[in-house]
Amino acid sequence: MTDHVPTQDDVAAVFAFAGLTVTPERVTEHYETYATTLALIRRASPPGLGETVPAVAFSANWD
Repeated sequence: MTDHVPTQDDVAAVFAFAGLTVTPERVTEHYETYATTLALIRRASPPGLGETVPAVAFSANWD
C-alpha cells in the first residue's frame, strides 16, 4: 500500500460523511493533524476490506 496523503478536500469529505459541520477555515487550520490521522487510519485498515471510514459516524445508543 502506498502512503496516501489526504487532501483538504478529502478531509472535508470525511467530516461531511460523518455529518459533522467543520468550517473550511478550521479544516485549513488543522489540516496537518487531520490528514496525518486519516493517513494512519488508512494504513491500519485491513487490506482485504479496502478503505474503511473512521468510526466517527458510529452512534452507540442503548435505546
